[in-house]
This record gives sequence, C-alpha cells and structure tokens, in this order.
Amino acid sequence: MADSTQEATKPIGWLPLESNPEVLNPFLWKLGVPGEWGFCDVFGLDPELLAMVPRPCMALCLLFPCAKIAKERRPALRAARRDRVEADKADPDNDEARIRNEAEGGVFFLEQVEGTGNACGTVACIHAVGNAVAGQAFHVPWETPLGKYITEASKDHTPKERGNRLLAATDLHQAADDTARSGQTEGAGTDDAGDRHFVCFCERGGRLFELDGRNIGVDDEAFPVDHGPTTPASLVEDDALSLDWLQAMERQSIKSDTCELQFARRIPYACRRFSQS
Repeated sequence: MADSTQEATKPIGWLPLESNPEVLNPFLWKLGVPGEWGFCDVFGLDPELLAMVPRPCMALCLLFPCAKIAKERRPALRAARRDRVEADKADPDNDEARIRNEAEGGVFFLEQVEGTGNACGTVACIHAVGNAVAGQAFHVPWETPLGKYITEASKDHTPKERGNRLLAATDLHQAADDTARSGQTEGAGTDDAGDRHFVCFCERGGRLFELDGRNIGVDDEAFPVDHGPTTPASLVEDDALSLDWLQAMERQSIKSDTCELQFARRIPYACRRFSQS
C-alpha cells in the first residue's frame, strides 16, 4: 500500500503548453512581459521565410517530436560535452575555451527537474524571457510571478537549483496550467504532450546556445549546448544553420506516419518586438 503522506506531498506535474502565439502571448503578458514583445510564427528554414521574422529577435523556440530525435541525440550531446570539458581542463589557457565558458556563464538556464512533468513549454518560455532580460532587451517587474522567479533564480548557482525553484513556484505552475487549459488543439488541458518537446535558442556573449532542460551531463547537471559564434543580428539565420539535425530528420521521415511534418509548427515561435515602444 502506498504511503498516503508521500502521495499527498508528491508534486503534481505541469500540463503541456500549446505551441500557439494566441495562447503563449497572453500567458507571458499576464506574467509581466511587456506588451510590445511576444511570440510569432516562423514558417520554415528557407532564407525567404526567415526574412519574414520581425527583428529584433531575442530567441527562437522549437517544438519537435522528441522520441525519435532525443533518443539518439542526447547521448551524443552528453559525450561531446564531456569531451569538451576534459579538453578545456587539459588546456586551461585556450582562448576559445575561455570565450565559450565566459559566454556560457552569462546564460540564464534551468534544469527541467523531476516533478515538473510536461513543463518544457514553460521552461522554453522562461529561457527566452530570462535571457532577453539578462541581455537588457526589456524588464519584467519584480512583483510579477515571472519577474520574481527570474530575479531569485539568477542568484542560484546551478541549473538544478533554478529547476527546483521553478518546481516550488506555485503561482507560475497555476498560470501555466490555466494557459494549457485554454489551448485550441485536441487534448489541450490534458497531460498528453503528444511526444513533443520544446527547446529554446538564444544568443549570449556572442555565442548561439540551445537550451534544453532535459540535456543532462555526466555530472548529473543539465547543460546548454554551444553551437558556436553568432550575433543578435544573425541569430535567426545562425539558428537555422544549427538545425541541420532537424532537417536530416525531416528528409528521413518524410513518409513516416509517426512524425508529423508540419513545418510551421515545428519551428513555431520567435520572441521578438511586436511594435516600437
């Protein structure tokens, strides 16, 4: 028989968010993001489609079918991370390593810890907003749930600490679940994520980072993936180039019934300025 005390205190997992700007923007505005900033559709990786993304663009969030991709990709990212850390230790005076590590130190990044369930959409939104705030693109008032979380989580030393802080943020949890229930697709408001996972891409310190709170290293800590140099002006185009693994998946699975290839939904939203403030 299960311990009733443990059952009562077990965290209730977060519901998955729908990849829809009409759902996500009211969520962020309610949490304190300025109304002139928000999400918009990105319809594909071709240059003419990327040119349609309004600028400035502070981050891009990607929703993709995770089972077929993450199973192979995460171990490879973990091994590459281990090798890079070991190489940096062996050559501590390497200028490239110093630049990478300084840039990574400025990234606002949290782990999607056990107990948060399907919070990857919320985590991607927080990664987008948190790094825009860190880059001084805009300010989120401290007295709002998101502003308070970003302010306090910025003081934490590890991604796991920031993830545990999110797990305890009942006001953000409630807001996220209310938003999930307002979704427009079948299954909205349920715990069915449909084998989809959100990640975020942003620029910090002149580097392009992929932020996935489920990428866990050999040290049992989540880590951001460094895709190399970029600039705020070239973030959108450089991000598209970093998604060669996704384009390969697109080609390999074009006839697969288990992989929905709706490109407008696969690279769904960019955090950008709607209008001049």
